[in-house]
Amino acid sequence: MKKLALLIIFTLFFQIIAFSQTCLPDGISFTTQTQIDSFQINYPGCTEIEGNMEIHGDYLSNLNGLSILTSIGGDFGVSCYGNTLTNLTGLDALTTIGGDLVITGGCFTSLTGLNALTFIGGDFVIIYQGSLTDLTGLNSLTSIGGDFHIGGAQGLINLIGVESLTSIGGHLKIVGTHNLNSLTGLESLTSVGGPLLIVGNGSLTSLLGLVNMTAIAGRLYIGWNSVLTSLTGLENIDPTTIDSLFIGVNDSLSTCEVQSVCYYLTAPNGTIEISDNASGCNSQAEVEEACLIIGSSDIDVGTEYSIYPNPAIKEIFITRINKIHVKDVNIYNQIGQLVLHKELINNSIDVSSLKQGIYVIELVTNDLKFREKLIIK
Repeated sequence: MKKLALLIIFTLFFQIIAFSQTCLPDGISFTTQTQIDSFQINYPGCTEIEGNMEIHGDYLSNLNGLSILTSIGGDFGVSCYGNTLTNLTGLDALTTIGGDLVITGGCFTSLTGLNALTFIGGDFVIIYQGSLTDLTGLNSLTSIGGDFHIGGAQGLINLIGVESLTSIGGHLKIVGTHNLNSLTGLESLTSVGGPLLIVGNGSLTSLLGLVNMTAIAGRLYIGWNSVLTSLTGLENIDPTTIDSLFIGVNDSLSTCEVQSVCYYLTAPNGTIEISDNASGCNSQAEVEEACLIIGSSDIDVGTEYSIYPNPAIKEIFITRINKIHVKDVNIYNQIGQLVLHKELINNSIDVSSLKQGIYVIELVTNDLKFREKLIIK
């Protein structure tokens, strides 16, 4: 009886090994439907490809023969040029890609089939897609090790489908995707390990999909987005993670005074280029002025109150001019953190607890907020 039990255990063990093993360290390329259909016969038990995998060729109709694959160690490139593939059904067991995932061709209508994919170690690239309207099918994807790059995907309207994505290790690049009208789908994204580039998207009206992003690592580049009116959605980015700023040639962009940009302008880590946008965001001076007056563009700050001394050491005095009543005073550090809050009972505020540096002081009235740079010596 014991021998029979041991035999069963060993049989099950070897079956598990046989049906879950690495293979193809040099990779594989599929160019015919026959190669896909016969994969499990030619490579029995092959569930984890060690090398790269490519799928391209004429007359491909489905990927069902690849249904046992759980991981690809290298890059995965798939194209629907010259075939009838409209989705990636058949890859439903695939959970990880160690290298890049590159999707090209104009005939994919969805990314269904990648629903189990949680991790891409390299870049995620979608280019030249005319029929793909969103990213439905990537609902389990949580992390990308390299760049997130969408370019020339003219069918995309939004980015719905990547709601689980929280981090990108490299660039976030969305370029030349002319029908994209929002970044909806990226609301869970909190960090980008490279520059943020939103360029040449002629229908993009909103950046609100990026509202929970707190850090990038490099250049913030917003250019040639002709109907974008506001940078709202970028306000929570830590300005110390930005090393240069370009906001240019956005014909309708008039609202650039979001918190991250305002704080970066007070203490920039690199170059600043702001030009050829709409009035209100047509130059660095215009944005800096808008950052100082939050709530109304018709009031001259200097005629309503004065703050002195500035630079200050231990105490500042706030004097009302005219009849505007300041209720509260907030002071923020360079990364947007509130470091001091006081009700303005008399006209003085003790700032002796603040370290030397550059701050933004905000005066709050019944319906307006005024901001001004404050230096503590």
